[in-house]
Amino acid sequence: MTVVQTVLVFVGIPAGIIALLFLAVYGRSLVGQPNRYRPGRPWTFAPSWYVPHPEAVVRPGGGAGSTTAVGGASGEW
Repeated sequence: MTVVQTVLVFVGIPAGIIALLFLAVYGRSLVGQPNRYRPGRPWTFAPSWYVPHPEAVVRPGGGAGSTTAVGGASGEW
C-alpha cells in the first residue's frame, strides 16, 4: 500500500463517518431556522393556547353560574 492509500484508509474513512454523523445531528438546524423559541429572541410564532377542558372555561360575561369546574384535590376539574 502506498502512503496515500494508508492515509485515506486510516484518516479519510473515519473523517467521512464523523462528517456523516455531524450532518445527521446538526444538518437540519444548519439548513433552516429552528422551529422553537430561544430565550432572548423575539416571539415570531402564531399564538397558541392549551386548554385541556375547554367546556370548563368561564367566558367573560357568561355569568357566575356558567362554569362546570368543581376543583378539589381529586383532580376532577
